[in-house]
Amino acid sequence: MQEIFLGAAISGIVGFILALPAIIFEARPGNKDMPVIVDVKLILGRTLKPREVFVISLLLHLVITTLVGGFYVLFANNGWLFITHAPFAWYSVMIFAVATWIVAGIIIYPLLGMGFFAHRQGKHLWFEMLVTHLLIGLGFWLGVSYYHPFFF
Repeated sequence: MQEIFLGAAISGIVGFILALPAIIFEARPGNKDMPVIVDVKLILGRTLKPREVFVISLLLHLVITTLVGGFYVLFANNGWLFITHAPFAWYSVMIFAVATWIVAGIIIYPLLGMGFFAHRQGKHLWFEMLVTHLLIGLGFWLGVSYYHPFFF
């Protein structure tokens, strides 16, 4: 169980590092949106105020990035990486990142009322999400490779 929390923590830190430019630039008034964080302008049929957009978007980003790492470790520990059978290999993590992008796009965003792959939030958001998930996967793999505790 501790390895799942460690994986979630590493991934959450990666998500926070990826969100730093958005936190710095979007927190200042009058700045353009940063592409790392999906701007949630409408959630469950409710239009959000500009400050709420930033907070909800950041929260959603951090929750998803944290879950990606925790679920990867859960899958790796239980032998559920049926495509690669190579826990913590870079290509295994990247395939998992693409899988989480698909799950987020098909399940999470529609449940939040944002449409498939959050198409109601922007036309090219699917690509932005894919790049972000791949960066999360790369950062997670680098974090695990650097830290590499004995139980991974």
